[in-house]
Amino acid sequence: MSIATPFLYLLASFVAQDTASSTSTEAEALMREVAAAQFSDANATPMTRFEVQLFLRERGEHPREFGFLLNYASHPQETFELAIDDVESNTQIRKGFDGKEYWLRQAGEEKQILSGREFTEDRQAIEDGLTLSSDLMVLLDLGQFADNNPPTKLTTSDTGTRILEGTVTRQQQLYTYRIHLDAEQVLPSMVDFILYDDEQQQVQFQRFSTLAYKAYAGRQIPQVLCEFDSNVSKALPQRIYEIHHLSWGPHPSLPSDDKKPSQGQRN
Repeated sequence: MSIATPFLYLLASFVAQDTASSTSTEAEALMREVAAAQFSDANATPMTRFEVQLFLRERGEHPREFGFLLNYASHPQETFELAIDDVESNTQIRKGFDGKEYWLRQAGEEKQILSGREFTEDRQAIEDGLTLSSDLMVLLDLGQFADNNPPTKLTTSDTGTRILEGTVTRQQQLYTYRIHLDAEQVLPSMVDFILYDDEQQQVQFQRFSTLAYKAYAGRQIPQVLCEFDSNVSKALPQRIYEIHHLSWGPHPSLPSDDKKPSQGQRN
């Protein structure tokens, strides 16, 4: 082995490190550009809570359509409330999580703590709502997401789509996220969450396709979200969410007892 070999190997190592660092730097710079583009005015206050009216179209063996209201806060503790009309009983049902306990309240009745085994499905529905709300927070506040989970990789597809990649903790597990930016566009067209096992085999895939951005209280927000469980190009969405109203801020929401979930009205 010549004396130059170790030197060349060391030099190549430094070059590789510089390239990786440059990629990470470019990814973070682009993510900041994406976050800035989300604001339609100069108000860049981090979001800690939101209230949103959604209309859901769900596919599957038992397709259904219904409107509901989500009220979610991430700080100082995670709280959640779901309000939905029960068409059969013509009453409104509210269920949620107050930071300590799961609860349920029907119109004219006292709040009920969901601690027994018979409320397993209700608790799971609340957990699903918490997960959805946490994912919505990513899409609604890209700046805060970028600060907490900066991307480490930037790639460009043959079609010019730029893909920002990093990791984020969801459901107490470490997921890889990918934010897709169509050519010459700054706001995301898709956001993927991918779970890998210890052998780097994909075990779960979730994609949100974002459509029809509109300004809500100073933020550019997609009016339609399509949720997929596959990255196959011809796959149909499992769920389609329509956003009909959004309010947000760093302060707690006002009491929502008089709020009504969306009844399927269109913008």
